[in-house]
This record gives sequence, structure tokens and C-alpha cells, in this order.
Amino acid sequence: MYHLVYTSTATVQFSTAELLQFLGWWRTNNSRLGITGILLYSNEGDFMQVLEGEQAQVDALFAGIELDSRHRNIIKLAAGPIGQRLFGEWAMGFRRLDSAAFHALAGYADPDEATFLPAIGPDTDTDLLHLLREFANVRPDELPS
Repeated sequence: MYHLVYTSTATVQFSTAELLQFLGWWRTNNSRLGITGILLYSNEGDFMQVLEGEQAQVDALFAGIELDSRHRNIIKLAAGPIGQRLFGEWAMGFRRLDSAAFHALAGYADPDEATFLPAIGPDTDTDLLHLLREFANVRPDELPS
């Protein structure tokens, strides 16, 4: 099992209706590929996403995201093997966040900051995933499958 975590900024603001339409497509595609994870979206148009699955599928999906004109400033925060899925119940869990909550979480995982997780030690990817899982579980009712 493999995971990848990234952040990006949308090139345009998405309405709730647009996000719901995209989520339907993305969830169908992720289910087909055996990919699970969570997508966080801020009111300012920032994304943070965790993708879990077989490495070839995750890497191919991320390569497509890197080419997607709806994303800019794409930063891979973490990637590598994991013992088990942390978001296995969601083809793509979703949570829309206010800007303060998003930036607090993204600031914790910002590779340009001195406090970024890799400075902690060899289990930093696991720490980041558990932080995101804990954050997602605060309001699981907001994470439709």
C-alpha cells in the first residue's frame, strides 16, 4: 500500500455545486482505480489531498493532477509505503474548511516551514497521515462517501 499527500491552489474558485459534481466524478474514478483518501478544500481555493492505493495508480493519478489546469502551486508533502489505509472507507472523503482551519493544518505540513514534519524523524509521513485522519474524524458527518 502507498500514499501521497499534496497541496495545491485552484486556478478558479469552485462553487459548492461544481465541487459536488467534481466529487461525483472523482469518487467514481478513485473507486475504479482502488484509490481512497480525503480532499480538503479551503474557502480561498486551496486543496490538500491524501491518496492511498497501489503505487502505480496513485502516481498516475498524481501525474494527471500535476497536468490539470485547475491546479497551480502543487507541492508534494509526503509519499511512500504505508502499512494500511487510513481513509479506506472513502473513495474520496471531502471537507470544506474555512481559511483559518485550512492554513493551520497546511502550516503544520508546509515543507518551507522549519517545523515541517520531516524534521521530526523517520515516521513523519505516518505522523502527517494520522494528523489528517484525526482532523477528518472531528466531524465525520461532513465526509460523505
